[in-house]
Amino acid sequence: EQQTAQPRAANPAVSLESFLEQARANAAVLDEHAAKMEKARWQKYRADWAAGPKVRSESAIAPVPANAEPDAFGANVDEFLNLDIGPYLRQKFSVVLPVYTFGRIHTAKALAELGVDSARLEKEKAARNVEYEVRRAYYSVQLSEGFAALLGEGSKIIKDKLVEMEDAREFGDADFDTEDLRKLQVFDAEVDGRLIDNRQLRAIASAGLRYFTGHEGGIVVEPLDETLEPPPLESLQEYLRLAEANRPDLALLAKAVRARELQLKLERRNAWPNLFVGAELGLGWSTEDLALTRVCRRVTPDSECVDTDDLFARPFSNSLNFFTFGIALGMRWDFDYFQHRGKVREVRAQNDEVLAQRRRARGGIEFEIEKIWTDARSALDKVEVTARRLDATRRWRDQFGLTMETGGGDIKDAVEPLKAYYEARALHLQARYEYLVARAALAQAVGVPELTPNLNQSPSAASQE
Repeated sequence: EQQTAQPRAANPAVSLESFLEQARANAAVLDEHAAKMEKARWQKYRADWAAGPKVRSESAIAPVPANAEPDAFGANVDEFLNLDIGPYLRQKFSVVLPVYTFGRIHTAKALAELGVDSARLEKEKAARNVEYEVRRAYYSVQLSEGFAALLGEGSKIIKDKLVEMEDAREFGDADFDTEDLRKLQVFDAEVDGRLIDNRQLRAIASAGLRYFTGHEGGIVVEPLDETLEPPPLESLQEYLRLAEANRPDLALLAKAVRARELQLKLERRNAWPNLFVGAELGLGWSTEDLALTRVCRRVTPDSECVDTDDLFARPFSNSLNFFTFGIALGMRWDFDYFQHRGKVREVRAQNDEVLAQRRRARGGIEFEIEKIWTDARSALDKVEVTARRLDATRRWRDQFGLTMETGGGDIKDAVEPLKAYYEARALHLQARYEYLVARAALAQAVGVPELTPNLNQSPSAASQE
């Protein structure tokens, strides 16, 4: 009891909404999905610029002999060995611009857009999971503090009664049996055991809050108000309708079906050619030139060359120095009928698989929501039943207290009404906790941050409240 009160005096209570905001800002899993969304955006950026020009540059530098002789390989090698060489520079630029791709680029853009939407939905799904875990941990701390106050109060009363009974037996004024004393001692040990379990519950729940929210310092929550009427539960059909509009899983399944349809369209269009326009610019330069070429002079066409040592002619052009430019309209068409047909059939089968998975998943989601709704309905009924039980045991306890004040009661009569009252109050706290957790699970199942009275409210508006 004192351990619970100390942090409350040192630190103000933090509301559930504040912890939820901290979790949305600090949860590592949300940062992970934010990075995935950024990745999907840049993939869309690449798809948007798929129709842009593709520029390629190729640069080369190489040694060439100073006195090259096209027909004298050995002489050229000697030039290299003597380091009688010079540099040769070559530069080429090419630009290719798609003209018409028969819908490939448009389909790729649509697929990239689906990727962004899917990443956003995955982040929303992760946010719903985090919100549920924070709510459950917060309610667990509230339950633990409620148990601590209840068990501390009961422990004090029981221990006071034990001291009173021990004193009465010591002075010979005991009007109770030893069995009554043992019952109260067993009850006292049971309460102490529950106090130990309750400390464990609070420690684990507090650790969960720190993990999801990054909260520093002690965990102090607002007390669980047992006087408030529990919020109502709508019909199952209303929650199924809400899930249809908000659950990220269902939207992701629809995106997956659309993605397979686009992939099938893309594979079919791969059978068509790509039309493009291209341009190329080339430049070559060297400090050296091709060697002078000897002229073969013959007296007759069949005679050997004569007087070749002093007669030379320069080549018509130097292939090391050049400048070229060209532009063309081209078409690239891959003919691979069997591979193309196999890919189309493969993607079509994947599309059928996704459709089947979607039908199965929708049924599973409806079953999940119905199960959670049934649990919530039972928890709400338990709140009402345990409230009646608590009211009856409170009257029994008060009746015993009134009897003791008028001097008409015995100490031994305190065990049963006190035990019944504290058990009933503990069950009532547990029922309220289970209903709150069930509502949090139902909100996660239908895909909204919380269940508001107006089910037509959008998740974003609910989260702002």
